[in-house]
Amino acid sequence: MKRKLTILSLAIISLILISTSLYSQSPKRFSKEEIKSDLKYMRDTLEVVHYDLYAFTKKEVFDNAYNKIASLINDSLTLMQVYRLFQPYLAQAKMSECVIFPPFGDYWGIYLPNSGTVFPLNLGFSKGKVFVKDNFSNESQISKGDEITSFNGKPIKEFMEGVYNFMSGWNEYYKNSYLENANFSRFYWFIYGKCDTFILKIRKKDGREITVQLPAISGWDYEGKLSKQYPPRKPPREFRFINNDIAYLYPGEFVNNPGKWDSLSQATRWDNTEFCHFIDSSFSAFLKMKAKSLIIDLRNNLGGSNTFSDHMISYIASKPFGFSSRLKVRTSRIIKDFWKNINIPSVEELKQAILSHENGSRFEVSLPAYQPQPDSIRFKGKVYVLINRFSFSNTSSVANIIQDYRFGKLIGEETPDFISAYGATQQFTLPNTQIAVSFPKGQFIRPSGDETPQSVKPDYQVDDNTSDGKDEILEYTLDLIKKGI
Repeated sequence: MKRKLTILSLAIISLILISTSLYSQSPKRFSKEEIKSDLKYMRDTLEVVHYDLYAFTKKEVFDNAYNKIASLINDSLTLMQVYRLFQPYLAQAKMSECVIFPPFGDYWGIYLPNSGTVFPLNLGFSKGKVFVKDNFSNESQISKGDEITSFNGKPIKEFMEGVYNFMSGWNEYYKNSYLENANFSRFYWFIYGKCDTFILKIRKKDGREITVQLPAISGWDYEGKLSKQYPPRKPPREFRFINNDIAYLYPGEFVNNPGKWDSLSQATRWDNTEFCHFIDSSFSAFLKMKAKSLIIDLRNNLGGSNTFSDHMISYIASKPFGFSSRLKVRTSRIIKDFWKNINIPSVEELKQAILSHENGSRFEVSLPAYQPQPDSIRFKGKVYVLINRFSFSNTSSVANIIQDYRFGKLIGEETPDFISAYGATQQFTLPNTQIAVSFPKGQFIRPSGDETPQSVKPDYQVDDNTSDGKDEILEYTLDLIKKGI
């Protein structure tokens, strides 16, 4: 099949990188008139470009939030301060795609170089609990796996509710996955600014409870220790064999690596030459070695575009497939301004539909099926797909396709992103502050036709304990293969 429909957005977390260039300048201040003008522009624009801004939250709630924010703008503010005001408004939508990205540029380019300090623990979030993944402080009483029950005088549940108010997302599960992946210490600074001392109540593994007072540590020291503990995975894509007859595929993010995750770059979203070559080579090797089982590892994957992932799925597909049984898009002037510059044959039909419909209208998009690879090169063994709470965006869709079409078995944790929900992310820029605001322009329903907004749940639930150094999900999968399941 030549025509491919690209509608799923890059993962929201990946888009954080785009904001760096915006916030890495010196902390300019904006007048209260400029900020109020941007706030109004943001509200009015969202109403005409968002597919359904009030799907989960009533307009009255948004209006109350707007009035409260406007009343707080009484002086000039920096970009960081504007972010802290505007992002809770967007979070009201309860959609991960409706968001202003955290000011990472301020963090890396201004705060850290000026002796910035941060919270000294790397935290994890699982089953409603907050636990210690890494202790970078000098406090020897704190160990990996300890549970934090109170933070700066507040019970942990109450404290986390305050943090969640600044986060876009469907539910606490998504927000916890985002927070753990983006790093709590950074996000704490984004919300609350500098804090010199942190008072924690901690429950040890043996049930004992202790109270500790932790001084903040150098942000540079924290980031250095964190990068040593969790170095970037290389290569970004990998295939290999386990015990000769088990093929292992880590496809990496579903984008063009040279595109450097710029979601507005045509090269990032549609130039899949490198990716397709890698996938072709991988499955050629699997066929040559006569692998009987295939493990596709989608864990810790930020997502990307289905023009990439569809090609991978086509090697395990036994019938034509698609990421959605039904898709609707809302068009607008802002969306048209973006799409009129897209010159990709595979999405020409979608482009013309967007440009030809009246601004504000919603229309259904044709969803041609993606065809499987020829029988001679398609993988016909058993397929096992590993997912976890960091399988974001299009990665969730890939897992969903494989599950709904029964192309393989899913092992691990449920994904953070919802399916049968809102997506197809685009952006607009606020006139004065130049802050980029993301929003979903589409609504799609999973291949099975189930319209319930929900995450992708694995066929075999296996918790991924990131603090014990083991790979429980992979070990469980290898045991399934050994048993012939």
